Amino acid sequence: MNEMNKPIKIKKIIHRKLPVRRGFTLIEVTIGMVMAAVAMTYTYSMIIDGMKYQKQAVQLSNAVHLAKIKMAQVDSSTTMQSDTTKGAVPGFPGYEFITEIKEEEMDLLKMAGGPNADALRKKAPKDMLGDKDVGLNDLMKKTGKNKTFETGGILKVFRVKVTITYPDGAKNNSYIVETFRSTKY
Repeated sequence: MNEMNKPIKIKKIIHRKLPVRRGFTLIEVTIGMVMAAVAMTYTYSMIIDGMKYQKQAVQLSNAVHLAKIKMAQVDSSTTMQSDTTKGAVPGFPGYEFITEIKEEEMDLLKMAGGPNADALRKKAPKDMLGDKDVGLNDLMKKTGKNKTFETGGILKVFRVKVTITYPDGAKNNSYIVETFRSTKY
């Protein structure tokens, strides 16, 4: 017989049946549940933090808005006098305001000079301007206004300070805004 027509001998292969897994072990289920619990805890804590920060932002935004309103009320008044007022803000539970208006003198040279103000004060005003022969200081002395010129300019101003206190959980926070207004306006 030729080779193509020869009968083929088939060997019988014996297979052992392996046990078939049909589920998860208790350890695998426990590990999966722990991982899911950690992820959910982290997610919920992030949501809670976001809500807390949003509430703080709203409270601060309200305080800024109320401070602007109080400043506008002070600015729109035709007369200014030293005074302190305080009270609750209607419509905003837990919010309180304090408005302080004080008259004081402001030394422009001290403000402009900063830490070197004392050294600048010892120089003559004409030296500070770089103009040595004007004699402006002598002219100011003759007119009786030497104090204002020698000090660099003292202005009388009203210091206006508005403090808005607002609740923030168990404690209160404050938003403070301050400005100056000339006594001669």
